[in-house]
Amino acid sequence: MALPKIVTPEYTIQLKSVKNPVRYRPYLVKEEKLFLTAKESDDPKEMERAILHVIQNCTFGELDVENLPTFDVEYLFLQLRAKSVNNIVDLRYECRNTLRDEAQRTSPTDDGRCHHVVTLNVDLNNIAITTDDAHTPVVTLQSGLHVEMTYPSMKTVQAIQGEGDTTSTADKVSQMLLAALKTITTADGTVYEVRDYTDAERLEFVDELPVEDLRAFEQFFTTMPTVRYGVPFHCDKCAHDETVTLQGLDSFFT
Repeated sequence: MALPKIVTPEYTIQLKSVKNPVRYRPYLVKEEKLFLTAKESDDPKEMERAILHVIQNCTFGELDVENLPTFDVEYLFLQLRAKSVNNIVDLRYECRNTLRDEAQRTSPTDDGRCHHVVTLNVDLNNIAITTDDAHTPVVTLQSGLHVEMTYPSMKTVQAIQGEGDTTSTADKVSQMLLAALKTITTADGTVYEVRDYTDAERLEFVDELPVEDLRAFEQFFTTMPTVRYGVPFHCDKCAHDETVTLQGLDSFFT
């Protein structure tokens, strides 16, 4: 006689980059084991791979997880965690309020700050994806070209950031930009699909842009949707108040 099967509930969620609601279930013990193994490796890349693997499992293989924008991955994972474990996350935050100026400090290691640790209770059900009102996925260049952009996936970000110290910051920025180019439209309506061109051709296009155009691309990245949440903080030692901004998965689980 077989052991009884436990019925796992299903939910739906609306992601920003996916047209239709996405089905998902809470993660189970088998997925929790993936997290534990990744955590033991002490490798951020392993944890990111585990997150993508768990999301793939919990969305029944119906979602193109590897090409999902980072903000949708983060939002979906936080909702998975809320349904699977607890919607409340306790974070320990150290008060950085300055109490003593340089003349009042008692030792070389005294930075004058409070350093009292306070536990913050964050309700994951209140987390949402926020978008800057000035954001647009189409960048207009000085030449009149219109460049449609795509949002970088976690896989893309992981690949670029994982290239190590031998790759300069400028090169990584260029690679992120190249990965985000989707189409280029001229004034007469001709549309160029960037994926149809080689890496060398795409790089030549970017390298020959006026510097001012790079600022327009920078605006795209700095205003793109993100998972960001402000938590009120009160230090019961020095009475300092501030709003702690949480952004990115690491900030919700450290």
